[in-house]
Amino acid sequence: MNTSTQLTDTASLTAALMSVRPSRIQFDWGTDNWVLWIEDLSITGTLLDQMAEVIDRVGFAVELQTGWDHREENDTFHPLFGYRLLLRDATGLWHGIRVDAAGRFISTTPLQELDYEIAYDKVMWID
Repeated sequence: MNTSTQLTDTASLTAALMSVRPSRIQFDWGTDNWVLWIEDLSITGTLLDQMAEVIDRVGFAVELQTGWDHREENDTFHPLFGYRLLLRDATGLWHGIRVDAAGRFISTTPLQELDYEIAYDKVMWID
């Protein structure tokens, strides 16, 4: 390999890396198979404004992780079907998240709670 080809390849790689834009949605998530929690990691604390996309991303990740086929004879269930959802916003407060059977974001319910265990108990009662 000559030097000019190597420089071109390096320049191409650098250009490709620089053109990759980080997602504006920054969050972490996890589950214990009953409750799925999402934590807002954004500096601006705007995850609540983007919940529809967050729910889609987490649902896709759960589907990949579990490998479960959500289809039945008469219906298809969303990968988040059956989970209770918690969101920890940038201030540290927990919110219950409501989604419909198709996995579409409906609303959040502020739980006015900083403690995860108490928020966990409260989210069990949200319909």
